[in-house]
Amino acid sequence: MNVEDPNPEESIQSSAEEKREARSLVREAIRELRKELRELRQGMKEGRDLSDDIDTCTGEIELLQKELQSIEECGHTIFLKAKDLIAPKKDVSAKKTKIREEMSQLGKEINHLEARLSMPNLTDDERTGMKLSISNKNERLNDLVEESDALKHFNHTRFVEAREESRRNIQLEEKLKQIELRKEELTAEMLEALEEVNEPLIGQLQEKINSLEDERKKLLEPRGDPLLGDENTDSPDPSPENPDAES
Repeated sequence: MNVEDPNPEESIQSSAEEKREARSLVREAIRELRKELRELRQGMKEGRDLSDDIDTCTGEIELLQKELQSIEECGHTIFLKAKDLIAPKKDVSAKKTKIREEMSQLGKEINHLEARLSMPNLTDDERTGMKLSISNKNERLNDLVEESDALKHFNHTRFVEAREESRRNIQLEEKLKQIELRKEELTAEMLEALEEVNEPLIGQLQEKINSLEDERKKLLEPRGDPLLGDENTDSPDPSPENPDAES
């Protein structure tokens, strides 16, 4: 059953007012972005590399102009749902500048350490420490190079998430490897204890092996497996005296 609007003129006026307000907000945002764009272009004239930010700002202006068009064509609600998906990335130049500065600093530190390695009065521990520091800094430098490449393709967020996931997997594999090595050592000790029929030691070793196995399971299933829980936890206690029970 269709119900007619008792005040059609009021509804039309309300819709028109909403469109005017939406247009006003979008136009104000465009004015602000055009002002920002002028400042970015001035920064380019002063020698700063802001080309990515200029592209981003231009893209945001174009996006808002499309939003104005969607308001006129009554497709504003649909446009807003898609807006975040098509919005350009922001602050790309600032991220690139930060990466370049860190890469430059790392390069200087690596060169300094490599120069010190040639000094004849270093102890073995000092030399080993410097080599480890150089290795760590080179690893960080490689990460920054990859991150810089990812930024060029506007893939920064996805890259950072993928890198963190990769590091977590490497750490997990290392922990699992250490557990397996320790279990092998305990198993060898267990064989000796069995040959000697040393029951107290056998019990201690078995507890350690079980503990390592529990740790391994927790690493592989950190959230636990509900299927391994106590199956009687939530089970109702059937009572023969329940008056509603059927025999």
